[in-house]
Order: sequence, then C-alpha cells, then structure tokens
Amino acid sequence: MPRAVSLLALLLVLSAVPASAARIQRLLADLQLGDTRDMVEKVYPPKKTWKVVKDKAGFERITLVPGDAKGFPETLAELRLTLRRGRLVLIQLVYDEDASRKTPLNELVGELSLAYGEARRAGQAYWWSGSGAVVRARQAELKAPGKEERVELRTSLELMDRDLFGR
Repeated sequence: MPRAVSLLALLLVLSAVPASAARIQRLLADLQLGDTRDMVEKVYPPKKTWKVVKDKAGFERITLVPGDAKGFPETLAELRLTLRRGRLVLIQLVYDEDASRKTPLNELVGELSLAYGEARRAGQAYWWSGSGAVVRARQAELKAPGKEERVELRTSLELMDRDLFGR
C-alpha cells in the first residue's frame, strides 16, 4: 500500500505541539532527520539504483521521483533528500501539479502558521525554527516535462537541521 503524504496528517502532527514551545517536528514523509541511508531505503525500498550526487562540502543529494522507490508518496513529484556524514539533514517534498493546485503556498503557510505562529519570510520563502530544526515552505522549480528550458513552480515543504539552513 503506497504511503500517502497527507498535508492534513502532517498538520495534525504539527498542531499537537504548542506554537509557543517552538518545537519543530523532526519527522516528515515517514523519515526523520538523522536517519541513515539504510533507514531511508527501508522506508522507501529502491526499485532501481538511486543516483547520488556528492559535492565538495561532503553532502550527498538524492532526488527520488515516482518509480524510483516502492511506496513513493502519491502526491509528490519529487522527494529530495540530503545527507551529511551519512545522516539525513534535509527532507524536501515537492508536490505534484494536482497537490500544488489543491494546496497552494499561501494556504500551506496559513496552516503551518496555526501550528508554529507567525512565519519569518524572505521573498516567497516562509520558515519556522526551533528544536534544532527548520520547517520551510516555498515554491520549488521543476523542469517542465518535454520542455528542457521551461520550469514549473510547485508547492514545496522542507524539514532541515538548523545548521544547514544558513548555507
């Protein structure tokens, strides 16, 4: 049975924490910050070998799309993961066209603000921090299918270690 990443389920978890406590939930899409790649592969068993991009700063980036893993969430176009020293430090959900239309960025920000209070803002990115983690809502760019130079904007939700946020 596929794991549906439901915004409503996420918000129920987030709203269980009082905003004044500034405690950021460290779990998103059945993954937790600090998980190893082996743990990620247990949650989303690969259907094929995942492409891992390593950079000079020691980060490993994995972008999963439907068909890359069993149980891939139905509402996502991409699941972007970043690991450092073998541990998950960023989880980014990029919603598909239908989910982005149903829950546009301003609506997502409004719902998250109910759980965490007023968002901080830079341009069209909104974030909340606490408990050593940051939740950020923003638009993410996806390459338009069949059109190499065109991009489409989709609703995106990120959970990351606070140390990573300043980079």
